[in-house]
Amino acid sequence: MGRFLVTGITFGVFMAEALIHYNMGRMKEETADGKQPKFQLPPPKELAKIAAVTGTFSVVSGVLIGALNNRLPKT
Repeated sequence: MGRFLVTGITFGVFMAEALIHYNMGRMKEETADGKQPKFQLPPPKELAKIAAVTGTFSVVSGVLIGALNNRLPKT
């Protein structure tokens, strides 16, 4: 249960960060063009790519945290 919780929380935080970074890049371009920037989700294909990368690293993070937790001495 713990590993899935860590993976899910990590995915949520990493995905939020990825969407913020996506919009930071977009807003910089829009501001340079004189447009009013606003927060948007990326197009579906781009969102799927972002979710796939984020999901992969979330799973890796969950596995590593679980493995490290099992190897550390219990207090």
